[in-house]
Amino acid sequence: MNTVNRTVAVNIGAQLMTVSLILGVFFGTGALAAGPEVLRAKQAAEAQGYKFVMSHDEIVAHAKKEGSLRALVGPEPDSIKAMKEGFSRKYPFIKSHFEEITGAEAAQRFLLELKAGMTSNWDIVHLSQDFYGEYLPYLEKIDLLGMAEQGVLDVPPKMVDPKNRQALAVAASMVVVAYNKRLLPSNQVPKVWEDLLKPEFRGKKFFVDIRPYNIASLVPALGEKWVLEYARKLKEQQPLWVRGNTRALTALAAGEYALHAATNYQSVMRLKAKGAADLETALLEPIPIRLDQVHGIVKGAKHPYAALLFLEYLGGPEAQKILDDIEPLQASIYFSGSKLEQLIRGKKTSVLDWDHYQKMGSYMEEIFAAFGFPKTDVK
Repeated sequence: MNTVNRTVAVNIGAQLMTVSLILGVFFGTGALAAGPEVLRAKQAAEAQGYKFVMSHDEIVAHAKKEGSLRALVGPEPDSIKAMKEGFSRKYPFIKSHFEEITGAEAAQRFLLELKAGMTSNWDIVHLSQDFYGEYLPYLEKIDLLGMAEQGVLDVPPKMVDPKNRQALAVAASMVVVAYNKRLLPSNQVPKVWEDLLKPEFRGKKFFVDIRPYNIASLVPALGEKWVLEYARKLKEQQPLWVRGNTRALTALAAGEYALHAATNYQSVMRLKAKGAADLETALLEPIPIRLDQVHGIVKGAKHPYAALLFLEYLGGPEAQKILDDIEPLQASIYFSGSKLEQLIRGKKTSVLDWDHYQKMGSYMEEIFAAFGFPKTDVK
Protein backbone atom coordinates (compact mmCIF):
# COMPACT_ATOMS: atom_id res chain seq x y z
CA MET A 1 0.00 0.00 0.00
CA ASN A 2 1.45 3.41 -0.94
CA THR A 3 1.77 6.31 1.46
CA VAL A 4 -1.35 8.13 0.20
CA ASN A 5 -3.53 5.05 0.47
CA ARG A 6 -2.13 4.25 3.92
CA THR A 7 -2.90 7.80 5.09
CA VAL A 8 -6.43 7.59 3.71
CA ALA A 9 -6.96 4.23 5.43
CA VAL A 10 -5.73 5.61 8.75
CA ASN A 11 -8.03 8.64 8.47
CA ILE A 12 -11.02 6.48 7.59
CA GLY A 13 -10.20 4.16 10.49
CA ALA A 14 -9.99 7.09 12.90
CA GLN A 15 -13.30 8.47 11.65
CA LEU A 16 -14.95 5.08 12.04
CA MET A 17 -13.57 4.79 15.55
CA THR A 18 -14.93 8.25 16.39
CA VAL A 19 -18.35 7.30 15.02
CA SER A 20 -18.17 4.05 16.96
CA LEU A 21 -17.37 5.90 20.17
CA ILE A 22 -20.26 8.31 19.60
CA LEU A 23 -22.66 5.47 18.91
CA GLY A 24 -21.36 3.67 21.96
CA VAL A 25 -22.06 6.69 24.14
CA PHE A 26 -25.65 6.88 22.94
CA PHE A 27 -26.57 3.25 22.39
CA GLY A 28 -24.02 1.02 24.05
CA THR A 29 -23.47 -0.21 27.57
CA GLY A 30 -20.60 -0.15 30.00
CA ALA A 31 -17.92 2.53 30.23
CA LEU A 32 -18.46 3.98 26.73
CA ALA A 33 -22.19 4.40 27.30
CA ALA A 34 -21.74 5.71 30.80
CA GLY A 35 -19.34 8.56 30.15
CA PRO A 36 -16.62 10.04 32.34
CA GLU A 37 -18.88 11.14 35.23
CA VAL A 38 -20.24 7.63 35.73
CA LEU A 39 -16.73 6.23 35.47
CA ARG A 40 -15.57 8.60 38.21
CA ALA A 41 -18.57 7.62 40.34
CA LYS A 42 -17.68 3.96 39.88
CA GLN A 43 -14.08 4.57 40.90
CA ALA A 44 -15.19 6.55 43.97
CA ALA A 45 -17.61 3.79 44.97
CA GLU A 46 -15.05 1.05 44.58
CA ALA A 47 -12.55 3.05 46.65
CA GLN A 48 -15.09 2.83 49.50
CA GLY A 49 -15.66 -0.88 48.99
CA TYR A 50 -18.94 -0.58 47.07
CA LYS A 51 -19.95 -2.28 43.85
CA PHE A 52 -21.17 -0.04 41.05
CA VAL A 53 -22.94 -1.02 37.83
CA MET A 54 -22.30 1.51 35.08
CA SER A 55 -25.47 1.25 32.99
CA HIS A 56 -29.09 0.26 33.28
CA ASP A 57 -28.78 -1.93 30.20
CA GLU A 58 -26.09 -3.93 31.96
CA ILE A 59 -28.40 -4.48 34.95
CA VAL A 60 -31.21 -5.67 32.68
CA ALA A 61 -28.90 -7.98 30.71
CA HIS A 62 -27.66 -9.70 33.88
CA ALA A 63 -31.17 -9.84 35.36
CA LYS A 64 -32.34 -11.71 32.24
CA LYS A 65 -29.69 -14.33 32.88
CA GLU A 66 -30.70 -14.60 36.56
CA GLY A 67 -34.39 -14.92 35.72
CA SER A 68 -35.59 -15.01 39.34
CA LEU A 69 -36.09 -12.88 42.43
CA ARG A 70 -37.06 -13.61 46.03
CA ALA A 71 -37.90 -10.63 48.24
CA LEU A 72 -38.98 -10.27 51.87
CA VAL A 73 -40.81 -6.94 51.89
CA GLY A 74 -42.66 -4.59 54.21
CA PRO A 75 -45.88 -3.42 52.48
CA GLU A 76 -49.33 -4.86 53.10
CA PRO A 77 -50.38 -8.02 51.18
CA ASP A 78 -52.66 -6.12 48.77
CA SER A 79 -49.81 -3.76 47.93
CA ILE A 80 -47.40 -6.66 47.47
CA LYS A 81 -49.85 -8.31 45.06
CA ALA A 82 -50.14 -5.14 42.99
CA MET A 83 -46.37 -4.64 42.99
CA LYS A 84 -45.74 -8.21 41.90
CA GLU A 85 -48.16 -7.80 39.00
CA GLY A 86 -46.65 -4.47 37.97
CA PHE A 87 -43.06 -5.67 38.22
CA SER A 88 -43.89 -8.79 36.21
CA ARG A 89 -45.44 -6.68 33.45
CA LYS A 90 -42.32 -4.55 33.28
CA TYR A 91 -39.85 -7.44 33.49
CA PRO A 92 -41.68 -10.59 32.34
CA PHE A 93 -38.40 -12.51 32.18
CA ILE A 94 -38.05 -12.40 36.00
CA LYS A 95 -39.94 -15.01 38.02
CA SER A 96 -40.58 -13.24 41.32
CA HIS A 97 -41.66 -14.43 44.76
CA PHE A 98 -42.56 -11.90 47.48
CA GLU A 99 -43.45 -12.40 51.14
CA GLU A 100 -44.48 -9.89 53.77
CA ILE A 101 -42.57 -9.38 57.01
CA THR A 102 -44.02 -7.10 59.70
CA GLY A 103 -43.46 -6.34 63.35
CA ALA A 104 -40.42 -6.09 65.57
CA GLU A 105 -40.65 -9.73 66.68
CA ALA A 106 -40.59 -11.12 63.14
CA ALA A 107 -37.76 -8.76 62.23
CA GLN A 108 -35.72 -9.88 65.21
CA ARG A 109 -36.19 -13.55 64.33
CA PHE A 110 -35.13 -12.93 60.75
CA LEU A 111 -32.10 -10.93 61.88
CA LEU A 112 -30.95 -13.85 64.03
CA GLU A 113 -31.30 -16.15 61.01
CA LEU A 114 -29.42 -13.64 58.87
CA LYS A 115 -26.54 -13.54 61.34
CA ALA A 116 -26.49 -17.34 61.44
CA GLY A 117 -26.29 -17.57 57.64
CA MET A 118 -29.69 -19.23 57.34
CA THR A 119 -31.30 -16.80 54.86
CA SER A 120 -29.45 -17.50 51.61
CA ASN A 121 -32.70 -17.99 49.68
CA TRP A 122 -33.62 -14.28 49.90
CA ASP A 123 -32.34 -11.56 47.58
CA ILE A 124 -34.02 -8.53 49.17
CA VAL A 125 -34.90 -7.95 52.81
CA HIS A 126 -36.99 -5.35 54.59
CA LEU A 127 -34.92 -3.55 57.26
CA SER A 128 -36.78 -2.92 60.51
CA GLN A 129 -36.20 0.50 62.04
CA ASP A 130 -35.71 -1.18 65.43
CA PHE A 131 -32.55 -2.98 64.31
CA TYR A 132 -31.44 -1.01 61.26
CA GLY A 133 -27.76 -0.82 62.14
CA GLU A 134 -27.56 -4.56 62.79
CA TYR A 135 -28.64 -5.41 59.24
CA LEU A 136 -25.99 -3.33 57.48
CA PRO A 137 -23.04 -5.80 57.69
CA TYR A 138 -25.24 -8.44 56.06
CA LEU A 139 -26.21 -6.38 53.02
CA GLU A 140 -24.50 -6.39 49.64
CA LYS A 141 -22.43 -3.20 49.38
CA ILE A 142 -23.90 -1.82 46.17
CA ASP A 143 -23.72 1.94 45.70
CA LEU A 144 -27.41 2.67 45.24
CA LEU A 145 -26.83 6.36 45.92
CA GLY A 146 -24.11 6.82 43.31
CA MET A 147 -26.12 4.86 40.76
CA ALA A 148 -29.21 6.97 41.50
CA GLU A 149 -27.24 10.22 41.21
CA GLN A 150 -25.83 9.11 37.84
CA GLY A 151 -29.20 7.95 36.48
CA VAL A 152 -28.21 4.29 36.32
CA LEU A 153 -31.08 3.66 38.73
CA ASP A 154 -34.15 5.83 38.27
CA VAL A 155 -34.93 6.63 41.91
CA PRO A 156 -34.77 9.91 43.86
CA PRO A 157 -31.30 9.96 45.48
CA LYS A 158 -32.73 11.17 48.81
CA MET A 159 -34.38 7.76 49.20
CA VAL A 160 -30.90 6.26 49.73
CA ASP A 161 -28.95 6.37 53.00
CA PRO A 162 -25.95 8.62 52.19
CA LYS A 163 -23.74 6.94 54.80
CA ASN A 164 -24.81 3.36 54.16
CA ARG A 165 -25.43 3.55 50.45
CA GLN A 166 -26.84 0.02 50.16
CA ALA A 167 -30.17 0.88 51.88
CA LEU A 168 -33.22 2.44 50.21
CA ALA A 169 -36.33 3.90 51.94
CA VAL A 170 -39.21 3.90 49.47
CA ALA A 171 -41.98 5.14 51.77
CA ALA A 172 -42.76 7.55 54.60
CA SER A 173 -45.11 7.53 57.59
CA MET A 174 -46.70 10.69 58.92
CA VAL A 175 -47.71 10.99 62.59
CA VAL A 176 -51.00 12.61 63.59
CA VAL A 177 -53.33 12.99 66.53
CA ALA A 178 -56.46 10.89 65.94
CA TYR A 179 -59.81 11.42 67.62
CA ASN A 180 -63.47 10.46 67.56
CA LYS A 181 -65.38 13.56 66.47
CA ARG A 182 -68.55 12.44 68.31
CA LEU A 183 -66.69 12.26 71.63
CA LEU A 184 -64.26 15.16 71.32
CA PRO A 185 -65.67 18.58 70.39
CA SER A 186 -63.71 20.48 67.78
CA ASN A 187 -62.74 23.22 70.25
CA GLN A 188 -60.99 20.58 72.42
CA VAL A 189 -58.93 19.00 69.63
CA PRO A 190 -55.21 19.56 70.34
CA LYS A 191 -53.60 22.18 68.11
CA VAL A 192 -50.03 21.93 69.43
CA TRP A 193 -48.22 19.04 71.11
CA GLU A 194 -48.31 20.77 74.50
CA ASP A 195 -52.14 20.74 74.42
CA LEU A 196 -52.03 17.06 75.38
CA LEU A 197 -50.60 18.16 78.73
CA LYS A 198 -53.68 20.22 79.66
CA PRO A 199 -55.52 19.24 82.89
CA GLU A 200 -58.67 18.21 81.00
CA PHE A 201 -56.75 15.38 79.37
CA ARG A 202 -55.47 13.93 82.63
CA GLY A 203 -56.61 10.50 83.82
CA LYS A 204 -57.09 7.86 81.08
CA LYS A 205 -58.29 10.38 78.50
CA PHE A 206 -56.05 9.46 75.57
CA PHE A 207 -53.93 6.64 74.14
CA VAL A 208 -50.13 6.56 74.15
CA ASP A 209 -48.32 3.67 72.46
CA ILE A 210 -45.70 2.00 74.68
CA ARG A 211 -43.58 1.44 71.55
CA PRO A 212 -42.90 5.14 71.10
CA TYR A 213 -41.61 5.41 67.55
CA ASN A 214 -44.08 8.18 66.77
CA ILE A 215 -43.09 10.32 69.75
CA ALA A 216 -39.43 9.60 68.90
CA SER A 217 -40.05 11.17 65.49
CA LEU A 218 -40.19 14.58 67.18
CA VAL A 219 -36.47 14.40 68.03
CA PRO A 220 -35.13 15.85 64.75
CA ALA A 221 -37.05 19.11 65.17
CA LEU A 222 -37.25 19.48 68.95
CA GLY A 223 -34.22 17.57 70.25
CA GLU A 224 -33.83 14.61 72.60
CA LYS A 225 -33.95 16.71 75.77
CA TRP A 226 -37.30 18.25 74.86
CA VAL A 227 -38.80 14.92 73.80
CA LEU A 228 -37.70 13.09 76.96
CA GLU A 229 -39.14 15.83 79.15
CA TYR A 230 -42.34 15.72 77.11
CA ALA A 231 -42.50 11.94 77.58
CA ARG A 232 -42.24 12.38 81.36
CA LYS A 233 -45.07 14.91 81.27
CA LEU A 234 -47.21 12.55 79.17
CA LYS A 235 -46.66 9.89 81.84
CA GLU A 236 -47.93 12.32 84.49
CA GLN A 237 -51.13 12.69 82.47
CA GLN A 238 -51.88 9.03 83.27
CA PRO A 239 -52.76 8.08 79.69
CA LEU A 240 -54.16 4.81 78.44
CA TRP A 241 -51.11 2.76 77.52
CA VAL A 242 -51.61 0.69 74.40
CA ARG A 243 -49.52 -1.36 71.99
CA GLY A 244 -50.24 -1.19 68.27
CA ASN A 245 -52.27 1.12 66.06
CA THR A 246 -54.99 -1.33 65.07
CA ARG A 247 -56.38 -2.05 68.54
CA ALA A 248 -56.33 1.59 69.63
CA LEU A 249 -57.86 3.01 66.46
CA THR A 250 -60.55 0.32 66.34
CA ALA A 251 -61.55 1.29 69.89
CA LEU A 252 -61.50 4.94 68.88
CA ALA A 253 -63.70 4.31 65.85
CA ALA A 254 -66.14 2.29 67.98
CA GLY A 255 -66.57 5.20 70.36
CA GLU A 256 -64.92 3.47 73.33
CA TYR A 257 -62.30 6.22 73.63
CA ALA A 258 -61.88 9.73 72.30
CA LEU A 259 -58.24 10.48 71.52
CA HIS A 260 -54.90 8.99 70.40
CA ALA A 261 -51.84 11.15 71.12
CA ALA A 262 -49.68 10.01 68.20
CA THR A 263 -50.57 7.46 65.57
CA ASN A 264 -49.88 6.70 61.91
CA TYR A 265 -51.85 8.76 59.43
CA GLN A 266 -52.13 5.87 56.98
CA SER A 267 -53.61 3.62 59.70
CA VAL A 268 -56.37 6.14 60.38
CA MET A 269 -57.13 6.64 56.72
CA ARG A 270 -57.22 2.89 56.11
CA LEU A 271 -59.96 2.54 58.75
CA LYS A 272 -61.84 5.56 57.39
CA ALA A 273 -61.83 3.94 53.95
CA LYS A 274 -63.49 0.92 55.55
CA GLY A 275 -66.31 3.03 56.99
CA ALA A 276 -64.99 4.52 60.25
CA ALA A 277 -66.72 7.83 59.62
CA ASP A 278 -66.20 9.26 63.13
CA LEU A 279 -62.41 9.06 62.99
CA GLU A 280 -60.62 12.33 62.31
CA THR A 281 -57.02 13.52 62.37
CA ALA A 282 -55.20 16.66 63.46
CA LEU A 283 -51.78 17.63 62.09
CA LEU A 284 -49.71 19.14 64.86
CA GLU A 285 -46.58 21.04 63.89
CA PRO A 286 -43.84 20.13 63.71
CA ILE A 287 -45.43 17.19 61.91
CA PRO A 288 -43.42 14.03 62.67
CA ILE A 289 -42.50 11.97 59.61
CA ARG A 290 -40.42 8.80 59.47
CA LEU A 291 -38.66 7.26 56.52
CA ASP A 292 -40.26 3.86 56.04
CA GLN A 293 -40.19 0.65 53.99
CA VAL A 294 -36.39 0.42 53.98
CA HIS A 295 -34.95 -2.42 51.88
CA GLY A 296 -31.55 -3.73 50.87
CA ILE A 297 -29.96 -6.59 48.93
CA VAL A 298 -28.76 -9.50 51.04
CA LYS A 299 -25.02 -10.17 50.92
CA GLY A 300 -24.34 -13.07 48.57
CA ALA A 301 -27.80 -12.79 46.94
CA LYS A 302 -28.25 -15.18 44.02
CA HIS A 303 -30.11 -12.60 41.94
CA PRO A 304 -28.57 -9.18 42.71
CA TYR A 305 -29.35 -7.62 39.32
CA ALA A 306 -33.01 -8.61 39.47
CA ALA A 307 -32.98 -7.19 43.00
CA LEU A 308 -31.65 -3.88 41.70
CA LEU A 309 -34.49 -3.69 39.19
CA PHE A 310 -37.05 -4.30 41.92
CA LEU A 311 -35.54 -1.67 44.22
CA GLU A 312 -35.73 0.75 41.31
CA TYR A 313 -39.34 -0.28 40.71
CA LEU A 314 -40.19 0.41 44.38
CA GLY A 315 -38.84 3.94 44.06
CA GLY A 316 -40.58 4.58 40.74
CA PRO A 317 -43.99 6.03 39.85
CA GLU A 318 -45.96 2.78 39.63
CA ALA A 319 -44.99 1.42 43.05
CA GLN A 320 -45.22 4.88 44.61
CA LYS A 321 -48.81 5.14 43.37
CA ILE A 322 -49.52 1.72 44.90
CA LEU A 323 -48.11 2.95 48.22
CA ASP A 324 -50.36 6.02 47.99
CA ASP A 325 -53.54 4.27 46.83
CA ILE A 326 -53.46 0.83 48.42
CA GLU A 327 -51.14 0.99 51.45
CA PRO A 328 -52.46 3.85 51.65
CA LEU A 329 -50.80 7.30 51.80
CA GLN A 330 -47.32 5.99 52.38
CA ALA A 331 -45.47 7.04 49.25
CA SER A 332 -42.17 8.77 49.93
CA ILE A 333 -41.99 12.48 50.74
CA TYR A 334 -39.00 12.45 48.36
CA PHE A 335 -41.18 11.39 45.44
CA SER A 336 -42.47 14.61 43.92
CA GLY A 337 -46.26 14.76 43.87
CA SER A 338 -46.86 12.00 46.43
CA LYS A 339 -49.83 12.71 48.69
CA LEU A 340 -47.69 13.15 51.80
CA GLU A 341 -45.30 15.43 49.94
CA GLN A 342 -48.28 17.59 48.97
CA LEU A 343 -49.77 17.54 52.49
CA ILE A 344 -46.62 18.81 54.20
CA ARG A 345 -45.78 21.57 51.74
CA GLY A 346 -45.27 24.82 53.64
CA LYS A 347 -45.64 23.16 57.05
CA LYS A 348 -43.07 22.67 59.80
CA THR A 349 -41.96 19.06 59.94
CA SER A 350 -39.79 16.79 62.05
CA VAL A 351 -38.37 14.28 59.59
CA LEU A 352 -36.72 11.25 61.14
CA ASP A 353 -34.42 10.90 58.18
CA TRP A 354 -31.14 9.09 57.60
CA ASP A 355 -29.28 11.22 60.15
CA HIS A 356 -31.54 9.79 62.85
CA TYR A 357 -32.69 6.46 61.46
CA GLN A 358 -29.93 4.35 62.98
CA LYS A 359 -30.54 6.01 66.37
CA MET A 360 -34.25 5.16 66.43
CA GLY A 361 -33.79 2.14 68.71
CA SER A 362 -31.95 4.16 71.35
CA TYR A 363 -34.49 7.01 71.11
CA MET A 364 -37.32 4.58 71.81
CA GLU A 365 -35.51 2.95 74.73
CA GLU A 366 -34.95 6.33 76.39
CA ILE A 367 -38.56 7.42 75.85
CA PHE A 368 -39.90 4.11 77.15
CA ALA A 369 -37.81 4.63 80.29
CA ALA A 370 -39.18 8.17 80.60
CA PHE A 371 -42.68 6.70 80.36
CA GLY A 372 -41.78 4.58 83.41
CA PHE A 373 -41.67 1.20 81.59
CA PRO A 374 -45.49 0.97 81.37
CA LYS A 375 -47.61 -2.07 80.56
CA THR A 376 -50.63 -1.91 78.31
CA ASP A 377 -53.98 -0.90 79.76
CA VAL A 378 -55.93 -2.00 76.68
CA LYS A 379 -55.59 -5.55 75.41
